[in-house]
Amino acid sequence: MKKNQLFLLTLLFLFARNTEAQTPQELLTKFYFESDLPIVDSSGFDYSDVYSQSSSSWAIDSFPESVVFHNQMSYQNSINPNTSYDIRIGKGGQLYSFRGVFGESVPPQWVNPNWVQPSYGGGHSYAPWVDEVWQLVSVDGSIHNPPDSSYFIHQAGVYLKTPEQTEPFYSPILAEYFNIDEQSYSVVNWGQQAHTEDLQNINHDAGLLYYTKYTNKGMGIIQVDNMIYNFGQDNMNFLNVPWGGVRNSSLDHFFISTPAHDYNLTTGLYGQTPVIQTANTGGWVAWSNDIEGDSPTLGMAHPTTTNTYGNKFRYGDAGNLSNVNNLRDYHVFEMIRQPIGGQLGFGKAMSFRYFYVLGASVDSVKNTILEYDLIGHGLDTSYVASINDVDSLRYLFEFNNQEIIEQTTPFDNGLQLRTSPFSDSYPVFKLSSNDGVDLLSSDPYSFSEFAYDGTTTDMKLLGFREAPTVVTLVSDTICYGEGFIFPDGVNWTDMSQDSSHISSLIGSQLGWDSLVVNNIITRPLDESIDSHQACFSYLWQDGNIYTSSTNTPSITLSNQYGCDSVVYLNLIIDTVNINTTVNDLELQSMAVNAIYQWVNCENGFSEIEGQDQAVYEVESNGSFAVVITEGNCVDTSQCITIEILGLSTEDFVGLSLYPNPTKDVIHLKGFDQLKDLAKIEIKDNLGALIERIELQKRQIDLSNLAKGVYYLEVTLKNKNTRIKMIKQ
Repeated sequence: MKKNQLFLLTLLFLFARNTEAQTPQELLTKFYFESDLPIVDSSGFDYSDVYSQSSSSWAIDSFPESVVFHNQMSYQNSINPNTSYDIRIGKGGQLYSFRGVFGESVPPQWVNPNWVQPSYGGGHSYAPWVDEVWQLVSVDGSIHNPPDSSYFIHQAGVYLKTPEQTEPFYSPILAEYFNIDEQSYSVVNWGQQAHTEDLQNINHDAGLLYYTKYTNKGMGIIQVDNMIYNFGQDNMNFLNVPWGGVRNSSLDHFFISTPAHDYNLTTGLYGQTPVIQTANTGGWVAWSNDIEGDSPTLGMAHPTTTNTYGNKFRYGDAGNLSNVNNLRDYHVFEMIRQPIGGQLGFGKAMSFRYFYVLGASVDSVKNTILEYDLIGHGLDTSYVASINDVDSLRYLFEFNNQEIIEQTTPFDNGLQLRTSPFSDSYPVFKLSSNDGVDLLSSDPYSFSEFAYDGTTTDMKLLGFREAPTVVTLVSDTICYGEGFIFPDGVNWTDMSQDSSHISSLIGSQLGWDSLVVNNIITRPLDESIDSHQACFSYLWQDGNIYTSSTNTPSITLSNQYGCDSVVYLNLIIDTVNINTTVNDLELQSMAVNAIYQWVNCENGFSEIEGQDQAVYEVESNGSFAVVITEGNCVDTSQCITIEILGLSTEDFVGLSLYPNPTKDVIHLKGFDQLKDLAKIEIKDNLGALIERIELQKRQIDLSNLAKGVYYLEVTLKNKNTRIKMIKQ
């Protein structure tokens, strides 16, 4: 009689904030700090997430540009074309293409053949737009040790350095939002350990969320906001915000500003040039293809102050460019921050803001930076919000086979999560595997310890909570009135039970914060029911496997398992349509496509032989009901009493009613000739008395009755008959 569909989710419910005016993706990609720099020119902007081939050339021979493309933003200024640009954003949130009047500025991704091992699944294209691009990089120096020294959490993605890796893997997009009014695109990625060839040996994992927001401000100004949130156990103490560089063939000369906003041409090889403290500069650098800086220029403006240990940068050509065998065409630039004292340990965040600036020359870029005070609008902080300072969303879930379908709800029921990281919080992801299984978990490695191996096919960020969450979904559906024994011992049959009873019981026995019981749904009568009987076993946190309802876990579960959790119940109760109609001596079930069995209520509800259809023609006095089976559920209608007392037609010849049907008054004809007339009554179609009529009356006013079928029952001393009346 029971089929299974019950959600048990070990999740915490938090205080809700009013977020109805914002979409979930807008909230999930939101930054703590908003810039007060206005858009200086809103015309000429365009955004597209449809790939079209660019005019840039790449040295990647194994993969087309379309594999990395996610979207692009462009700005066209017909008056000053030197401020026009087209940037392309990759699937890892990285900026993999940056075109201006100077051409393509991102390096061509050339790899020295001597660096390629035969075991690399990506061959010469083992770094397809995951290294020499503009991106975030984080390092925990305490475990970035020789001989591997391979702890690099890339925003872009991973190297293809194992034999199995034959396709690019970019850091998964967890949330994204394009704001047409703000002319911005925001994206959240799960950063990846780049060196896949070492992961199997040294077991580095990645617990960073990279937030990036690209905003067009017009006049050649692109604002970039970054936030890094650490939900892992490693301690980040070296950051590149950003790592990147330019093509020497497009922008060959590098200029560093002075505190007085003059600038100096600098040269050298990366690794040999000095490390420059940003505070010792004017806060900006620039690249131009003219040695005097008098040609189309790309500049960057950064804050000159920081609350980390140092705000500095390194630069230089990637090898000797005069060597004909060096085709990297790459001038390296890395902006370095060094968090100290656990500033970017678990549960902490850091936020940054800098600007790209385009112009006709280094001087014009400098003037734009100074005119709009871009350095002053920069950002460098280790702030992380408290739980009450961030927004929240509520979710309802459906479980279809192994697929989880989530939707947000504006009401007070449903799972509540914070939309932004707060201090010491854990993200909650929806994960999908290659065999069609969905899971809600704080552990992005739930399906595989190697994110790039194709086992996990999709990830979504749902929000944050203050404890790690592993969600187990066990489904159950019961029939109406059958009941479900919840771990509190209460038999839940409908919404009449007080959920606060469970809240107090669970809270006192288990140490759980609270319990919210909601979303108990009675399935509509006309909804089809899958008759498949599903069986489940459930591995509870106490290590035992349960195959049926039990309250044992309620005794053993506690916080020692790392789950300061709440049970979320979503119980579907199937109903059976037991409504019937009576038409004279014809009884009819209103259930459709069901199994019927008419029974005799006066004989212990015994089955009436041969009466297994929706309609039953009554042949004798009695009380009758129908047993309905729909899907896995069975229920019985109310009993209907039928009286056919000594029915005789010959004694009632000449009786009639007119007009019939009627809207108000009906006349009685032929009643004067009846002998031994005892009573005249009006009854409804179930036989219930409505009104007794005086014997001398020969007309009846039906105007106060509802439309429908009624019966005029005429009784002699020992005989009875009924005449159908229809009220219109």
